[in-house]
Amino acid sequence: MYAPRIRLFMLAAVFAAVSAVTGFAQAQKEPPTVRDFCVKVIPGKNAEFEAYIHDTAVPLNQSRADAGEIAWFLVVRGVIPAGTSAKCDYRIAYGYKGLPPEPLSDAQIDAALKRAQINLSAKELAAKRDSLSQLVDVGIWSQIEAIGASTEKGNYIRLNHYSVKPGEWENWTHLETTYWKPMVEAWLKSGGKGSWGVYGQMMPEGDNVPYNALTVDIFSDWNSLVHGVPFATWQKVHPNTDATDVFDRLDRVRSRHDIEIYKVLEVTAPAKSN
Repeated sequence: MYAPRIRLFMLAAVFAAVSAVTGFAQAQKEPPTVRDFCVKVIPGKNAEFEAYIHDTAVPLNQSRADAGEIAWFLVVRGVIPAGTSAKCDYRIAYGYKGLPPEPLSDAQIDAALKRAQINLSAKELAAKRDSLSQLVDVGIWSQIEAIGASTEKGNYIRLNHYSVKPGEWENWTHLETTYWKPMVEAWLKSGGKGSWGVYGQMMPEGDNVPYNALTVDIFSDWNSLVHGVPFATWQKVHPNTDATDVFDRLDRVRSRHDIEIYKVLEVTAPAKSN
């Protein structure tokens, strides 16, 4: 019976971290959020699923972004892990400037389809989607910190899922933003291409949730992904700090659940006005 209190405390800690680390609350009360869908594709339907994403989901969500309903729309294809044992074949994510709205009604989807000039109803769209894929789960994430360029098609994304220990949320966000953020900033200034972010999980809740925190590393291509941020950057940014000590401190406040690698299949954002 204590799980809701623990999760509410964690949610409050996310907002506190946003305020303390970024000063975000002074300018905007609600942090950016992400609604993330983990999807498995029906065996043998990958080509059809990707055609559905390109031909239907992208124009539909472009119209939604242009209407201000979402900040961006992203589809990524699983690289590692992959196959039948992988939890997700694809992840489909919707970004919001603040807290996420209620899921769309059929009437709202019908209106968006009409704007996008897609000759389908909401029910027909759902039937098409469900004939190609199965939803595994949905998560909502709150952004605590993020830097770097906008995500582009062909980029590689590394998701690092963590379980932050009770009472250690502030310590975890402090360590990530104090030591890793300057590393990424220096890497970007030296010519690296990508971005980085820290997120707290708002939903789902409960004792059986396997992780509650996430860092996202985005690289422009495979070569950048496999090489990562050079360790020499640490020595330049933190010359008087032992990296082993920092990683030991991180290990004391969180455990790593898994690492997932994805390639960006599609990404949309509001069209720029002329």
